[in-house]
Parts: sequence; C-alpha cells; structure tokens
Amino acid sequence: MMRYLIVVLFFLSACSDAVKTLPSSTGILSEVIFVVDDQLWENQIKDVAFKTFGVPIQGLTQNESTFRVIQVNHSEFKSILTTHKNIVIIAKNVPNSNQQDKWANGQLVVQLGFKDEDNKLNNDLNKIKSIFEFREIRILRNSISKSSQKIEEKNIKEHFNIETLIPSEYTIIKDTASLFWATYNPEKQEQIKHLFVFSFEPKSINLQQEVLQKTDSIFTKYLLGAKQGQHVKIEDMFSPIYSENTYRGLWKLDGGFMGGPFFLKTYFINKKIVVTVGLIFAPDERKRKYIKTFEAIL
Repeated sequence: MMRYLIVVLFFLSACSDAVKTLPSSTGILSEVIFVVDDQLWENQIKDVAFKTFGVPIQGLTQNESTFRVIQVNHSEFKSILTTHKNIVIIAKNVPNSNQQDKWANGQLVVQLGFKDEDNKLNNDLNKIKSIFEFREIRILRNSISKSSQKIEEKNIKEHFNIETLIPSEYTIIKDTASLFWATYNPEKQEQIKHLFVFSFEPKSINLQQEVLQKTDSIFTKYLLGAKQGQHVKIEDMFSPIYSENTYRGLWKLDGGFMGGPFFLKTYFINKKIVVTVGLIFAPDERKRKYIKTFEAIL
C-alpha cells in the first residue's frame, strides 16, 4: 500500500511540475498569428483574414485594425512564436479544435480545417474573431478588477444597478445618485481620460438621438476648456456608429483644437436609460487599447 501511495504521489508531482514548466505566453492581445502554408494563405485565406480580423475599428479618425494579423508557414512556426497569446492554425484535412494553454500559459490556439466552400471561411473566421474579442475583454476586465476602486463600484451598483469597473488610476470628481464622474489627467503627459455614468427617463421616440443629446449636455456642462466659452461636445461632422446598445463616435473641444474618440454603452433598467461613457485624449497614440479598456470596464 505504501509503495502504491509513493507511486501515486510521484505521478501527481510529475503532473504538477509539467504544468508549472509551461512558459508564460508572449505577444500582445491585439495580435493574432496565423499558421498557414504560404500558397494557401496567398491564394485563398489572406484577403478573408484581413476582412475579418483586420477590419478597422469603428469610430476612430485613423485606421486601426481590430487585430494585427501575422502569418507564418508551418516550418517557420517554432521557438517564441509557439508561445504567442493568440494562434490560429489553418490547414486542409485537419479537425476543428481550440485549446487553452497548449504551449504556454494564457494562450488560446484554434485549429481550423480549411474547406473551399462559399462563405464558409468568412463565417468561420468571424466566429473565431468573436472568440478572441470576448477573451480579450474578459482578460482585461479580470486584470483591472484586481486593483479597481471597489467602494466607487459599489456606489455605482447601488445608484444605477449596473456592474462597472473604475481603474485605480482615476480620480473621482463626482459620485452621486444622479451622476458619476472620474478623470485621469497626469502631469507632464499629453493624455486625458474621463468616465461618466448617468441615467434619464426616455421621452423621445428616437431613443438613440436622445441618448446622444443627453450625453452631449453632460460633456458641455462638465468638460470645460482652459478659455472661457470652451467646452467638449460630440463631433457632429461624424455621426456616431450604433450597434447593440453601444455608440462609437468622436468628441471635440468647441472653440479649441482638442478631440478624440468616445465609447458609450447603455442599459435599460427600471424604465430608465443608464448611460456609461468613456472618452480619451491622446493625440500621439493609437486608440485601440483605450477603446478596448472602455469596452471591458463599462
């Protein structure tokens, strides 16, 4: 019996060590490595991959893709590439599968069997993209929640009955039953972020227009420029893009030269519309990471 226990303990220890020896995943969440033979990639997959994973993020002035697409063939797929966070392997005559932590911790590897059928590849890649998008938001939310401001989040839950995250770097300006406002405005850095949560009882038939009007009034009232008469407003030259209770658009400083994107999400709760919105000013940076963070916390 003792010998049996020693064997079992040795086996469990070996399994535990095997798990521990997996390296941490490399790369960034905004990248996806496609492992595909060069000829198959160029002739049948490349254009579809860029039209799905490489599609531009809506609501930005500059072209920023949803994911950065990187292709390597099977012979090039070795060393550090095998530990990348996001991997899609496409080949003929292989089964469809997906596996977490296949070669590294914090990794997702999806394998897709290629079939030359109308729209099948497009549909398959759109489904896979949705998986990676959902995964990225979940990872961001889990990471931010480890150090987020729990008291303020509890207050928002009590006042508006929604689950939000307030990252630790934000300073709370207003935390009431009618309005929550937090800002991040570091010294010696050309970057400003704002978060708002508020609610209203809808009165208009055109709900989308009313949401934008209420948001615009919040911007105008609270986000003022350095000079008299300057205030932030929604940029009316570019109509915000609406999809599934979210709005993606641009803001500008009226009477000034500042501007940037905003991300807005609404909830219908107890006959009220609850609005959560984040906006960013970072003129020298790409905006994808900020928009994805807003998606994760709002």
